[in-house]
Amino acid sequence: MVSHVEIEQAAHTLRNVAHRTPLYHSSMFDRMTGNRVWFKAENVQRIGAFKFRGAYNLIASLSEEERRRGVIAHSSGNHAQGVALASKLLGVRAVVVMPEGSVASKVDAAREYGAEIVFCGENYDDRARVTSDLQAKHGYVLVHPFEDPRIIAGQGTVGLEVLQDLPELDYLIVPIGGGGLIAGCSIAAKHLSPSVKVIGVETEKANDAYQSFRAGRIVRIARADTIADGMRTLAVGTLNFEIMQKFVDDVVVVRDEDAIAMMRFFLERMKTVVEPTGAVAAAAISANRLGVSGKKICAVISGGNVDIHLLRTLLS
Repeated sequence: MVSHVEIEQAAHTLRNVAHRTPLYHSSMFDRMTGNRVWFKAENVQRIGAFKFRGAYNLIASLSEEERRRGVIAHSSGNHAQGVALASKLLGVRAVVVMPEGSVASKVDAAREYGAEIVFCGENYDDRARVTSDLQAKHGYVLVHPFEDPRIIAGQGTVGLEVLQDLPELDYLIVPIGGGGLIAGCSIAAKHLSPSVKVIGVETEKANDAYQSFRAGRIVRIARADTIADGMRTLAVGTLNFEIMQKFVDDVVVVRDEDAIAMMRFFLERMKTVVEPTGAVAAAAISANRLGVSGKKICAVISGGNVDIHLLRTLLS
């Protein structure tokens, strides 16, 4: 189990490297939902997503021998960019395995940060298989997208910052892909404020964590055909799920359409670009999935890396 001490150590590692991202607020959103809501803006984090935190924390922990071997990761986009930039900053070779249908802007960004890109099939199993083969052949160190204590600790610094800035928070709402972000955030949040409710959010078409949370065991889904590309994992990580069972209060789902509507709100009313995965936590509030009013709530905007062509199509 990852401890709050490890998250604090990650915060020290990331100090002066990762941004301490701001909390956005919208009076209109408050009136719409009947709550006092803040948005943790990881869309303005380095590489445009929270993933930089965990990637840098892990790679910074490697020995000199491990750094010489280089690192490998698999990702649909944001983790790829996080690993690529962290590796560049630390002088480590990076190889990233990405699905052929990845968002073009995310592929381009990872390549521009210096990573070698290897394409694979569309599903999570394809990524994992190709990554494992390359790792065995070349001896690369794996930087897993979510199933590693150092990744979880790095992502947990998001929750650490939120509760430091908002100590009287009632609800912390976090999107779930593989589970690293909500695992780390829930540890930090419950340590700093045991009464805060931590709620995870997925889309209906990628509801493996939702099913798992209710079944009390990890449920693997056959496919995750959702607009939220950061949620196309088929099952949450084992360590992440153990942490979720201990520290997360509930998991809810929203429709793809809810996320798109929230993206439009962010763009039109708040003048900020948010990707579909980054919009789901706020969408859970706007769609009243929590069923509360008069509460102090923070929704994590996990990222803002959306392809301009997809953005034009979704919001037209």
